[in-house]
Amino acid sequence: MRKIQFSVALVLLFASATFTYAQSAHKWKFDPTINAPWALESDQKPLDTPLAAAGLCRSNPFDTLFAYSPLGSSNVDAITDDQLNNSGFSNFGCTTAQNETTIAVNPTNPKNLIAGANDYRVCCDLDRLNDGTGWAYYSFDGGATWKNVQLPGLTAEMGGAGNFKLMDSAGDPVIAFSPDGVAYYANIVFSRVSFPSGVAVNVSFDGGQTWSKPNMVVFESAGNFFNDKDWIAAGPKGEVVVTWTRFSQGPHGAGYLASPIVGAVSGDYGHSWNRRGFPISDAAHPFDQGSQVQFGPDGSLYFAYEAGSPTTGYATDAQVVARSTDAGRSFINIELARVYDDPDCYPVFAGRQTLTDMHFRLNSYPSMNVDPITGEITLVWTDNQGSGTCGNGGTSFSGTTSNQVKLIRSGWASLGAASVVKVTSTAPDKVFPAVASRNGSVVATYYTRDYAISSDAEVCNVMTNPNPAAIAPVPAARSVCLDYAAKTSNDGFGSQARLSTESSNPFIQFADGAFIGDYSQVATGSDGNTHAAWTDFRGNPGVTAANQDAIVATVGP
Repeated sequence: MRKIQFSVALVLLFASATFTYAQSAHKWKFDPTINAPWALESDQKPLDTPLAAAGLCRSNPFDTLFAYSPLGSSNVDAITDDQLNNSGFSNFGCTTAQNETTIAVNPTNPKNLIAGANDYRVCCDLDRLNDGTGWAYYSFDGGATWKNVQLPGLTAEMGGAGNFKLMDSAGDPVIAFSPDGVAYYANIVFSRVSFPSGVAVNVSFDGGQTWSKPNMVVFESAGNFFNDKDWIAAGPKGEVVVTWTRFSQGPHGAGYLASPIVGAVSGDYGHSWNRRGFPISDAAHPFDQGSQVQFGPDGSLYFAYEAGSPTTGYATDAQVVARSTDAGRSFINIELARVYDDPDCYPVFAGRQTLTDMHFRLNSYPSMNVDPITGEITLVWTDNQGSGTCGNGGTSFSGTTSNQVKLIRSGWASLGAASVVKVTSTAPDKVFPAVASRNGSVVATYYTRDYAISSDAEVCNVMTNPNPAAIAPVPAARSVCLDYAAKTSNDGFGSQARLSTESSNPFIQFADGAFIGDYSQVATGSDGNTHAAWTDFRGNPGVTAANQDAIVATVGP
């Protein structure tokens, strides 16, 4: 995530409280995570132009069905009937990408799983390119086999009605089950060519096999606001809560003003939405991103997000958790641990922070879980504390990154005093962690370079060619392959379980390897089985050539 210097005196109004910001050399903001006229950011669209290098999916040895070994029984590809991308430039002719995975387990049937991802198998958006249109992947045998279904009506290319006619992309997918087995699927929706954006929810009453038409939770048509990074939680009796980041650049496009976390509630299974845009982040934390929300077993609502910290004049970031016991009408917000993602903490590629030897953008947003039995709150994230120049107050990074997973675990009463636990300790980078907990058992999952950093495999030691006219890959400085792994509190987070059966190369798609999604997810069912979903870069060897697919693995009780 990139921070941009902010040095204009502002008076901002949040939650009926006025907060004045004096002029400073250290006012930082969070970026929107999409490419649209409002945000002007580097997500999918710029990577599909001849000005960028072609994805490795078009290159030998990746353009065969057998760049990697078969997935094996423990890794299951949730994608069925994948399509070829016949639009754009960088991935033209490649199997379409699925990334940024979400997964949930039905509380009434632990064999029923629903997963989702940014899914680009449909053409064409308003730029005549393949784009995200919203897909659900469902299983009724604990993740052994999967079927795919498209969510209806989210975008113009899929027959969206009303304001959905203005949208040509759906993304930031997240799925939640209610205690009675109803599934909710939230996405942001937006246009690549005009200002409209919104947050939408589809509902399934049959375990993900069929979905309702989308209900628009919030809609903005003007360029002074943009809705980004949604999350969803479902309670009993039709209660649903959605959160998102509301970016504001003020009247007449004056410039970045704030990015508070806001929400909306439904009491009728997502059919209608009330108190749209109610404030969640407090006045002291106006610069925020990456929210998550969950119901506790007592009905309380818990929210987590990353925020610019007022303790340092917003020069540094922190994790924040908020609690509401009155359905989001009032909150207690607690600033927790410092996050080491300062401007001097990571190298930068194409204007975004990344890892050494890598190009994909990264973030330190929290993943949160509230234990449905004990009510304990667990938060995980990654940052680069202790590596190179990180945290020394500079403007650029020097050294080699060693990104690590951190965790806070506590009941609400003692959360503010809870210590930070370093879950991982080996030097190779970790990124995009997720967490699930049930009855006191915590599982943390994440991408890691532990298994591939010394690999000499051909597929791991190449990257995309910086010459737009050349497709053949070029040597990488060292192995760039990633794996997905897990640790559990059952042994004090001592041993690491490798979940992916083979390391794979993230440069495969989205030219220059600049995008693999912004998060992964893990979920634990009532049977004690934990199911992890991540973006894997092998595709389905023997069925498709290498590409980004959603892979699922089950971790035993």
